[in-house]
Amino acid sequence: MLKKRHCQRFNVTGTTLHYKEKPLFWGKGKFSYDYYPVLDISRGGLKFLSNHKVSAGTRLTLRINFPGLDYPKEIKAVVRWVSRNRELSYRYQNGVSFNAYGTGRKENPVEILNYLKSLEQEYLM
Repeated sequence: MLKKRHCQRFNVTGTTLHYKEKPLFWGKGKFSYDYYPVLDISRGGLKFLSNHKVSAGTRLTLRINFPGLDYPKEIKAVVRWVSRNRELSYRYQNGVSFNAYGTGRKENPVEILNYLKSLEQEYLM
C-alpha cells in the first residue's frame, strides 16, 4: 500500500468502475451490474460513489473503466471507509486503497502502477 502523502489525487472525467466482493470462503463472486462514478484516484487508491453500502475492510476487485481505453483495468483493493453521500445521486461514498504492486497473487500488476503514474502526470499538469 502506498502512503497517502506520496500520492496526489486527481480526477479523470468519465471514469467509472464496477466491483465484486471477494467471497469469504469459496467461489469467485460476481461483478456488480451497475457502473459507479469515480470521484478521484491516485496511485494508492480511489473514491467512488455507490448505492450499496460496502463495509470497511471488505476486499474488492475493481474494474476501472478509463475513457478511451478498449478494456477495463482490474485492480485489487480494500475498502477503508464508507460515508453517506450528501448529494442525491448516490447514497454512499467509498474510499479504497489498492493492494501493493508486484507479481504476487494478492498484488496488482506493476503495469497498472505505471499507467496510474502516467495519468497522474497528465492530469496534474
